[in-house]
Amino acid sequence: MAKAAHIVFARDKVANVVAASDFFAHNRPAFFCVACGKELRRNAPETGFPYFSHVDRTSCRLAAHYALRAAAQHVLMESRFIKVPIVGVAPATAGIQGLLVQWTDCIADIKVIHVPVDFVAETADGQLIIDISIPGLGRTAARERIAKLEVPALEVTLPDPTRVKGWADLRRCLLHSVDNKRWIYPFAKADTSASPLPAEQWHAPATTAGRAADARAPTSWTSPLAFADNAFFRQLRWADQLDVLQKQMGLPCGQWPSDVDIDVRGESAFGVDRRGWQADAFSHFVMRTATEPTAAEIAFSDVLKYLEERYWVEPNQEAAARKAVFYYLQALAGRGVLSPLIEDIEEPTYLVTHSGAAVADDELTWTAYAMLSASQLRVLSVQAGLRVPIDLVQELLESFDDCHPSVPVGLYVATLARKLHAPPGSVLAFLKDAGLVTDAPVSLPPSSQENLF
Repeated sequence: MAKAAHIVFARDKVANVVAASDFFAHNRPAFFCVACGKELRRNAPETGFPYFSHVDRTSCRLAAHYALRAAAQHVLMESRFIKVPIVGVAPATAGIQGLLVQWTDCIADIKVIHVPVDFVAETADGQLIIDISIPGLGRTAARERIAKLEVPALEVTLPDPTRVKGWADLRRCLLHSVDNKRWIYPFAKADTSASPLPAEQWHAPATTAGRAADARAPTSWTSPLAFADNAFFRQLRWADQLDVLQKQMGLPCGQWPSDVDIDVRGESAFGVDRRGWQADAFSHFVMRTATEPTAAEIAFSDVLKYLEERYWVEPNQEAAARKAVFYYLQALAGRGVLSPLIEDIEEPTYLVTHSGAAVADDELTWTAYAMLSASQLRVLSVQAGLRVPIDLVQELLESFDDCHPSVPVGLYVATLARKLHAPPGSVLAFLKDAGLVTDAPVSLPPSSQENLF
């Protein structure tokens, strides 16, 4: 028997899914039940959480359940990522709690070979079916029917609707938790049974399953012009390649920075001196983003593919090439050139930290014990011209709850500006108005200063 629950989510006149706790929900003229389509009213009790109820007291027993399912589909379509468990590894014992899967194209409520499914995402590694399971609500399709499709499928079990009060609760259990997820049909990327590395090299990326035998072949994501340019570069003699690299770096090789002369494992896999391929990657992915207004992202897979298209990598050196690129990016992160964005063991992604210098003064530091209240966020964001989506509200409040982010101010400003699609100057003005950053330098106690020498 389904447990009675308040209706937390509904649809508005244009079929958008909204939550009763949304700040602007009380300004909308009408709401409708996801299950029966009849009109709802928003109730905001003095104690407790806002909720919806039917205007004409219609008996709609599973209204809260269907509303939660529609809200989950909406979150997946908007967020375009989900954290998934590793196949065959218990979450309590896994060194890595899960992998991040991202996509660009997706669709909800569709039939895959005559089998109805809740959600299908088109990832870089193929299709992924997401089956949403809610206590008290019948399944869209039997688990056995989905498994017979032989398409990677993930079952996500959501809490009872009585335990979900708004977007923050739903996003936490749908996107970030892995304890409530299990594979109906395994995803190759999340399978740990393929090509494990020796124990002492557990943190190096393994060879991707299903990779083509010839790693030098262009992929469907490679621009024809870029591939032709890379193929031409690969045919050059080393002396001619060095001339190209010096132009890319803007300096003769004798004046290159130490960031392109880092000792890493597998550095000889590309058949040239390490300074060559490191300068190539550094100039292409780091230097050219220095003038961009927002922090640029660098994906491990993009760097590896770029270098494999420009240098000859023998088949028996493919694993060494992956390790070399992995450790090189890790070394740049250790030097502060890059900052980890997605710490995925297979596909790590970084941000170029020095690009944040254009958006924030180097003298700005975080205020100690920074606090940001919901009322401050609401008023000051409007004052700064920022539109903060509901999914970022909780993140901001938690980031400044008697604490502050661990990254520098400039990098945080650039990252938040990218998320809000707003000018970095507006984000910086908001942080200053809220008293979260200060111009005063951080002073060390006398004892700490003595220990420096």
